Order: sequence, then C-alpha cells, then structure tokens
Amino acid sequence: MTAKDTDYGITGFDHVDIVVKNREKARRFFTEQLRFDVIGEGPDHTFLLLGDQVLGLHDSGEGKARLAGVDHLAFRVDSWTGLRSRILRARIEVVAEKERDDSRSLYLKGPDGLSIELVWRPEPHRH
Repeated sequence: MTAKDTDYGITGFDHVDIVVKNREKARRFFTEQLRFDVIGEGPDHTFLLLGDQVLGLHDSGEGKARLAGVDHLAFRVDSWTGLRSRILRARIEVVAEKERDDSRSLYLKGPDGLSIELVWRPEPHRH
C-alpha cells in the first residue's frame, strides 16, 4: 500500500464525544470552570464548543451497561470523494455511514473497539 492509498485527508479533530454519569455536573464543569460554550442540547446530550472544537456530552443512561468514558473520536477530512473506497481498500471496517444536511460521516471500527468517525463538512468550521 502506498502513502497515497492511506491518505484519507485527515485535517484534525472535529469533535470528541464522551459518555458521562451526570451530564448536568459535567456541563457545569466545562462551562463554568473551563469556559466552553453550549451550542446544542437534547434530551440525552449536550454539545459544547471551545474555539472550533466540539465536545459532546452523552448520558450513560440509567440501567444501561454503557460506561462513562470516550464514546467516539471524530476527525475532519478535507474531501469526501473516494474516501469510502480508500478506507475499504485498506481493509478498515466501516460500521455505519451517515449523510446530514451539513455533513457526511463514515464510522469505522478502530483498535480495541474504539469508534472512529471521519466527517466531511462543506463548511469545515461550522458545526
């Protein structure tokens, strides 16, 4: 495999999602102590922004086996064209694909079961 075959156009982090036991406590810590801004909330998640980096807080859920910790890491890519083909040629397992109004994502199976998202945004600094 050549370097071109494994160049996925990763330009940096897009976001990191973590699972927390107490989302309100985590929200207060990141907003009050570390000065993150809240950019979105839902019934089971809060999205925070620092600079152009997003941190997603997700509820572990009562009675669920989901442990607190990293849910997934998302990396920005500079181009969507041919990305899936290059990933499959490298024999990396694609576990899901999502298309949204403002982005497209491939979810990959990383080492030790870590979920990796490659995300392309037409406007990379917009979340």
